[in-house]
Amino acid sequence: MQEEYASLMENNAFTLVKHTKSKPIGCKWVYKTKYYPDGTLRYKVRLVVKGYEQVKGIDFDETYAPVGKLTTLRYLVCFMAYNSWNSDHLNVVTAFINPEIDKVVYAELPEGIDWLSESPSTGFLQLNKVLYGLKQASRLWHQSIDGFLLSIGFYKTSADYNLYICNKGVMLLLYVDDIQLLYAESAKSRAIDVKQSLMRQYKMKNLGPVKQFLGLEINRLPDGSITTVIYQHESSSIWDGEHEYGQYVNGLQDQTGQRVKQRQS
Repeated sequence: MQEEYASLMENNAFTLVKHTKSKPIGCKWVYKTKYYPDGTLRYKVRLVVKGYEQVKGIDFDETYAPVGKLTTLRYLVCFMAYNSWNSDHLNVVTAFINPEIDKVVYAELPEGIDWLSESPSTGFLQLNKVLYGLKQASRLWHQSIDGFLLSIGFYKTSADYNLYICNKGVMLLLYVDDIQLLYAESAKSRAIDVKQSLMRQYKMKNLGPVKQFLGLEINRLPDGSITTVIYQHESSSIWDGEHEYGQYVNGLQDQTGQRVKQRQS
């Protein structure tokens, strides 16, 4: 809780006010446990706004935001193995508190704030940034990072608006606050530039070579080939046979190669 609260304060996520101009919505602390790819348990806590109390037209308007497709990830795993590309995993820390909020929204004080802060324990929070739980949170976050990626030389594919391609041998798949960055060995310097640009713009964790993404665990040999792809904790394979695998990869590789060549020309 202390780490989450410190992050909110660092990003000026809200301002304490005595009065509101509209009905405040509730908020609460949400606790979760997750596992690292090596099985280590980790604990997470988020201050989450009760978005179901929001009123359309007052607290929010549009809410839709695209997310990366599992089909795209499966293709990228194939492409990565077939072409011996590298793939790194980046995670944006408290992603939703990066964009400015688009409405005037007030929230009630969460329980425990008197323990976390020396601020008065009465009043309300006027939100300056988007908090988890707000109906427009995903949309505003996606608009923020989408605009940034386009500004540093990426373009979106028509098949998946969360798959970005740079004509210098770099691809990026976005899934909310998780990023899979794929790059050829010859484009390593460009990939480093991309990671540095992202880390200057957002507070991020570089998790190194991708091991777990979108419910898939990815295991690679030292030569870059993929040995197994496991759905969460169930041992299973995407492909039933080598022939099917080859057909799928060859077809999609041709499509991707044509797109990249068209962009370069």
